[in-house]
Amino acid sequence: MKKTLYFAVAAIVCAFAASCEPALISGPQADAAKTSGDIQNAFKIVGQYADAACTTPQNDGNFIKFTTEPSVTVQVYTQKEDGTKSVLATGASGVFNITPRRGASSTQPFYVSTMNQDATVVSFQSSVDVFVPADLSPEMKVLAGESGSKAWKWYTVDGACWGNAGYNAGKAASAVDVPGKWWGCPPEDLEDSQIAHAGNVAYGYGDPDAYMIFNEDGDCISYKSDGTQIAKGSYTFENYTADGSGSGYGYGILKTTDAPILFPFDINTGGSRTNEFQVAYVDPNVLALISDKGAGDWGECTWWRFKNASDADAALAGSGERAWTYYTIDGACWGNAGYNGGLANSDGEIPGKWWGCTPEDLEDSQIAHSGNVAYGYGDSGAYMVFNNADGTVTSYKADGSKIASSPYTVESFVMDNSLFSKGTLTTGGEGSGILFPFAINQGGKVATSYEIVYLDATILSLISNYAGNGDWGECTWWRFQPVN
Repeated sequence: MKKTLYFAVAAIVCAFAASCEPALISGPQADAAKTSGDIQNAFKIVGQYADAACTTPQNDGNFIKFTTEPSVTVQVYTQKEDGTKSVLATGASGVFNITPRRGASSTQPFYVSTMNQDATVVSFQSSVDVFVPADLSPEMKVLAGESGSKAWKWYTVDGACWGNAGYNAGKAASAVDVPGKWWGCPPEDLEDSQIAHAGNVAYGYGDPDAYMIFNEDGDCISYKSDGTQIAKGSYTFENYTADGSGSGYGYGILKTTDAPILFPFDINTGGSRTNEFQVAYVDPNVLALISDKGAGDWGECTWWRFKNASDADAALAGSGERAWTYYTIDGACWGNAGYNGGLANSDGEIPGKWWGCTPEDLEDSQIAHSGNVAYGYGDSGAYMVFNNADGTVTSYKADGSKIASSPYTVESFVMDNSLFSKGTLTTGGEGSGILFPFAINQGGKVATSYEIVYLDATILSLISNYAGNGDWGECTWWRFQPVN
């Protein structure tokens, strides 16, 4: 009996011990790697819309709303032939915008990708039919721009934007040349010391920020600087020659009705308006006009000079590509400022500016801002080129050696002088082709997102709030001017 009891107790102990064996607990299991097919099946276009808020449905809308089922974070992007990407949206749902240039195909490709937990990236290509504006005629495009509406302001060079000259004195030697120029004055004089030319009436033309708009409907409208309309008429551009090789002054004839251009008065006529102009020069950024008043060769004529004030793409890259360099005022082209510290204007003043330095200082006394590396930016002859054909901006040393290149995009640009930020200039990835792209006091960190505080045909002023400071917190500023 005692022996049997021992065996029974031993069996119970063994059973109890077996029941206490620890169970193996597995950690979080990685999701199965997704394939491109999985992502394609999950990605759904909810609808297309005419507006970013997705309030107006449109079958070929440029704003595309998407979601994923099951939910997965994706990146939507376009890709150029050279492999550079432009990210349109990131998330499990959202809205992306595809707005092609005029005359492009209405069927536009895009890509969708995601990253698996093992860091592999899978993607698929798709396409969407979107609205594409019909291409404008070359002569209308140069005045109204790709968007079909373009503002032009006074372009003052050597203190003059309007004046007199000898008629038929040859062709313009440059964008700012007025053939046979005798005399000129700035906008402020037009309705002050020179108001007799307007019949002694101040209409609102005598302000550097007065402007006129040419649109694709054939309208030309002039405005005071506060946006109040002064005059409206129609326009046609005849015998346009892009290279200036035509007869007479070479670029064609601009005809208007109801005298809608800025200060449309022939000089020394007591307020007589004109509606026909010889185009002495035009490109996407500069427009120079001549009215002959019926004068013969070298008789007195009137001239006007204007600059692009609203077309960001044309300002940056002209009709293909355009070079920009540092614009130094009072010894400064780059520095720091208080963020959202006021409004910039065409005089180049940086809103909220605290401090700045010359190009030569950038890689000398201020080289710590570039991580103590001299790349070649520290020279007043360094420059950058915006190319709108491939969407890149590339910076160069003064000797033409390449420093850096990146894609760039301009978003939500509007030349509204009541706004601190008039749009965003974004460069791709981690790099930037902007001259000296370093955020101040960050030890060499590159800024890739810039707020445009001013841009027209002659000046580009940028702000980067890299550290994310609020109003009047430290930000970085840049100022550039075109080389050509």
